[in-house]
Amino acid sequence: MKIIAGDELSWAARQYRDRVALVFGDRTHCYDEIDECSNRLANALRGFGLETGDRVAVLLNNCVQSVETVFGVTKAGLTYVALNARHTAIEHGDILNDSGASVLIAGPEHKAAAIAAAKLAPSVRFVVGFEWDELSAPCLDYHDLLASASPDEPLVEVDDGELARIVYTSGTTGKPKGIAYSHARFRNRLDNFFAALEYRLGVDDSMIHVGPLTHAAGNYLIPYYLRGARNVILPKFDPETLQATIEKERVTHLLLVPTMIIRLLDDIEKNGARYDLSSLTRINYGTASTPRHIVKKAVETFGPILRQHLGMSECPQPLTVLYPHEHLLEGEETETRRIASCGRPTMNVKISIRGKDDTALPSGEIGEIAVKAEGVADVAYWNRPELRAETVREGWFYTGDLGWMDEEGYLFLVGRNKDMIISGGFNIYAREVEDALLRLPELEDAAVIGLPDPEWGEIVVAAVVARAGSSPTEAGVIDGCRDYVAGYKKPKRVHFVDALPRNLAGKVNKAELKQNIEDLLGLAKETH
Repeated sequence: MKIIAGDELSWAARQYRDRVALVFGDRTHCYDEIDECSNRLANALRGFGLETGDRVAVLLNNCVQSVETVFGVTKAGLTYVALNARHTAIEHGDILNDSGASVLIAGPEHKAAAIAAAKLAPSVRFVVGFEWDELSAPCLDYHDLLASASPDEPLVEVDDGELARIVYTSGTTGKPKGIAYSHARFRNRLDNFFAALEYRLGVDDSMIHVGPLTHAAGNYLIPYYLRGARNVILPKFDPETLQATIEKERVTHLLLVPTMIIRLLDDIEKNGARYDLSSLTRINYGTASTPRHIVKKAVETFGPILRQHLGMSECPQPLTVLYPHEHLLEGEETETRRIASCGRPTMNVKISIRGKDDTALPSGEIGEIAVKAEGVADVAYWNRPELRAETVREGWFYTGDLGWMDEEGYLFLVGRNKDMIISGGFNIYAREVEDALLRLPELEDAAVIGLPDPEWGEIVVAAVVARAGSSPTEAGVIDGCRDYVAGYKKPKRVHFVDALPRNLAGKVNKAELKQNIEDLLGLAKETH
């Protein structure tokens, strides 16, 4: 089907013209302004001679241009490729080469990395710098580029099956892979978002973004834009800045990953309720597992406004939702334990727990989570067609995640297939050990991996971050787990680190963590 690329964005601008679309720092930006800037960028990119589907890579921290670029690339009928701001120039170069990007747009913090990465990627013809202190050929200035381009709607006609985005997954257990999104697939994702929505979303609402807009936080950007709500953007997560901005802007909705929830709760507990957060009506959370006791504490602190969701880059989002009324703190154990779940499948999604032979397992049994939804069987991996054959079987997408469902259909995550540790013949799931570690008051963050052991096959090894002002010991941490997990599940070793390697979705990068610990222990040669 033929469509006008990004027409939904132009429609929203016509509906809400002079209303505030974005708030960043002390400035507000209306719909007309964002629309004009994205039109100018789209026309400028087309002026480079790019053709429909050509790739444009973006390397930006949270800012207004984060929005202009995704809108502009979409309206131009080109393919948007977000780069991870935490990656190195070499890693950026790998993705530029894999995607075959023709253009790279980068912010001031990433000038050196962008120039170095572009030199590694022959496909990159143009490098566009935003607020770079100086420019030299072949680099172009972002503002000059927009100023010289037409503000008119580009009105690029494309087939809805054309490539619109390549989403490179976080790569928590290995090499990132690019998931190809067509315009139709992206619109299906929007439809699923709205179908799962149980709360009011309109011109009186606002969403505050503290995570990277180029990744999970960006899933909320366009739905809020289309409904005339304000998108309030912070450059990064900071508990005090977040609370101050919620009070100032009277923010109604918020998205947090588990580590942010923990830090926010710690700040309120330490410094008291210094800001008025009563405007909040929804706190969305997800992207990584959240321990039950943390969810309970959050509900007690903020009230019945928490909303858990499970998403995945390959699938329509959200896959499951645990709605606020399902966050029960009192009642039967079968009801109160559900605050540790991801909720139940949304209207257009089916979920099944599968055994090793792909047969459906009964409730209560742990297996691989498989998903069926519109388009999921047609998932496409950029330059890696073999991955589809590995993950899609008989119309079901096999996620690689382990979990179980209760009798009422609530889904509980256990961890990644690759995270399971087999020690002395027993299966140990990383998440249950991590949840136990996070119950210890002296720890702020924790993750576990399995390492080879001549006696046990594998042993549980923990990497932990001590809470400020505390001085935990290895023996104390191991002993502290005894009330929460069986003895054979307790870590055999504990390593104290300043921070865990996390991706932009907030998930621990287990591959990097394992490599770091192996290097520390001098095991790299033995295990590779």
